[in-house]
Amino acid sequence: MWLYKHHTCSDIIDLDPVTGRWRYVEDADKPPGARVLAELPVRGSYTEVDGNRFCSYWTDDDRFEFRTPEGRVIEICRKLPDGTVQESHPGLLCVIEPSRERDGRLKPGWSDVSLVTAQGDVLYRLSYDAGTYLRLYASDFTAAAAMQGLADWDFFVALKEAIEVFAKRAASGQRQLTLSHDGAVIEGRKVPKDDLLFAGSGTSCPRSGVWVCVEDMRAARIVQAGEPMPCVGDQPVQWVWSRSR
Repeated sequence: MWLYKHHTCSDIIDLDPVTGRWRYVEDADKPPGARVLAELPVRGSYTEVDGNRFCSYWTDDDRFEFRTPEGRVIEICRKLPDGTVQESHPGLLCVIEPSRERDGRLKPGWSDVSLVTAQGDVLYRLSYDAGTYLRLYASDFTAAAAMQGLADWDFFVALKEAIEVFAKRAASGQRQLTLSHDGAVIEGRKVPKDDLLFAGSGTSCPRSGVWVCVEDMRAARIVQAGEPMPCVGDQPVQWVWSRSR
């Protein structure tokens, strides 16, 4: 399983989720022609705190897991065959708050992260130097910065946001399209990556047939080639071609 170092989007490792053993992925191991992270078979990311590695990733059987340096694995959720999400710990929260010294004073730049169940049980807790990632985020003046948030730098902020998104999807029954390195499953059919056809609301339909909403596959429309792609609830969305009528 390949994971990238979260705040660098590089330094890819190959992790064995059973034993916890890992190795760095060399350039020679990468698929020919792959130039960006999205073209690599990456399943998640990792970060290091005082030399200890924390990971979050999707397994081959569609479980999203958080792995600690001690080898403890906490399952966050799982994706069901129909594309819906099921929480493994309903009501789970990832709480991030300022760290404090033993005398109660704030520890500048540091944060405490806790995974807390709906019953108030703490599954895991750690402290880390959150200020480092905040400074990196604030000092990024590249063009990509306009599209990024703190979660793109801070692994634990990303974990918190992911847990919140999964909870909303589980509650709503939303069925979002999931892309893998080799394709996607649309209406129960595996579609190779090279055969996927996308179109956004307002653009001209490139192919007649049934189109499924990427954000929620429960929404499907029959659109003829040349017609404008529709919106969903007056909101522009991305569509993926599913099948002929």
